Amino acid sequence: MPVLFILMVTLCLTVSGCAEFAATTSAQQPRVEAPPPDEKKLAELVGTAFKTAKLSGTPEVSPVHATHHNQIGDWMVCIKSNAPDQTLKYAVLIKNNSVLEVRTLVAIDGCNNETYRPIEIANVQAAPVENRVTAPAAASRTRRGP
Repeated sequence: MPVLFILMVTLCLTVSGCAEFAATTSAQQPRVEAPPPDEKKLAELVGTAFKTAKLSGTPEVSPVHATHHNQIGDWMVCIKSNAPDQTLKYAVLIKNNSVLEVRTLVAIDGCNNETYRPIEIANVQAAPVENRVTAPAAASRTRRGP
């Protein structure tokens, strides 16, 4: 009787383990995304992200691409400013044509390997690059007495 019980338990565990494997491989379906934002919507989203990141100058954007499975949202773009004093790049995560998150890049975003192009955004009042450059203070001349 104990041998029959052990065989029955072993058989049940084997079958259930294989069934679980078959269920997980067939249940995984490709990730379905909403369509990527069109150029007009992309300009709006970049404008929002540019304000959120408090960037000045002219915005530049990478091509839109699908997010990785461990990123939130459906689509992602990288943005940066053309201002020489602002070298950080930001990842903009998008879902349903809205910005979910604006963050400084991490390695998985791939923003350092992207090509960027200028994008015209409406209703964003970015500070001109020239106004952000401060001139060094002039040296004061004092006259010393004899």
